[in-house]
Amino acid sequence: MKWEAENIEDLIAKFIVGEASEVEIRELNEWCSLSPENQKYLDDSVFIYENAQLPDQQDFDGEKAWDKVKSEISKKNERTRLLIPAWGIAASLLLVLAFSFLFYRQYSKSEEFQFVSENQVLTQTLPDQTEVSLNQNSTVKVEYNERKKTGVIHVSGEVLINIPESKKVEWRVQTANLLIQDIGTIFNVKAFPKSETVEVTVQEGIVKFYSQSQEGIILQAGEKGIYDKSTNTFFKAEADPNVTAYKTRNFSFYEQELQLVIDQLSQIYGRKINLDGNIGQCKLTVDFENEELETILSIIGETMSLDITYDSNQIRISGEGCF
Repeated sequence: MKWEAENIEDLIAKFIVGEASEVEIRELNEWCSLSPENQKYLDDSVFIYENAQLPDQQDFDGEKAWDKVKSEISKKNERTRLLIPAWGIAASLLLVLAFSFLFYRQYSKSEEFQFVSENQVLTQTLPDQTEVSLNQNSTVKVEYNERKKTGVIHVSGEVLINIPESKKVEWRVQTANLLIQDIGTIFNVKAFPKSETVEVTVQEGIVKFYSQSQEGIILQAGEKGIYDKSTNTFFKAEADPNVTAYKTRNFSFYEQELQLVIDQLSQIYGRKINLDGNIGQCKLTVDFENEELETILSIIGETMSLDITYDSNQIRISGEGCF
């Protein structure tokens, strides 16, 4: 049969050592196109062959090694002696594959590392220069395979993920049974275990937000995807322009109620802020770029004619209200 295992091994061996004809190369390509597993088998074989000579075996001679094995076989049965005229190199490949198995298993293992943020935002850079910024009380566990150029980022909490434009690694993000497949570059994942929802906000590019049992949704820049745990459904909403403010300290408020503004500032800066009087529904339009909380509140106070009072435990904002 055309695709018998022995025939495939012969094709792969010839291909790796450069002895395959054009017809044989076409046959091998056809076999690889049948399934991802076939392509992976070829890729793994090439990798093993190229990396089989360990540092203390730089002068490894495949022909001599094979001759030694062949002579041992001959001692047991002279009639089964193997000859390797033009196939010496190809035969040595099979020997290399066998004796390199443990080396290959060790080399191909995924790296695993974990980042934990508690009371502050934490930014870490992954081996391919992908940047992950953890909001407070968040955890990221990373599984990374350098050889395969693949990785999984497990998220618990809130994380901003910035993948370089070069995109050298195929990253997938996972939180519980939900998955985010990166097709773009910058997106935020909000997945606190006790929350009833999981949110994915895309700043640049495109991502696919789905589960192990559902196709999910495609999100583009400026969109937010929400998964409702109670109903097991996905839906879209307009992205919050301040979703990454916990990292950037950049804010953009347009006709936003003061109470919502203060709630967000209180959460990000970790300070208790109370509003006194009927001012919570007053609307505010303003932008801030990486300012200290005191500066932001001072500008809000001047803009809206409000009084700001500081004490050791909290900040109080008071005024006459809106008209």
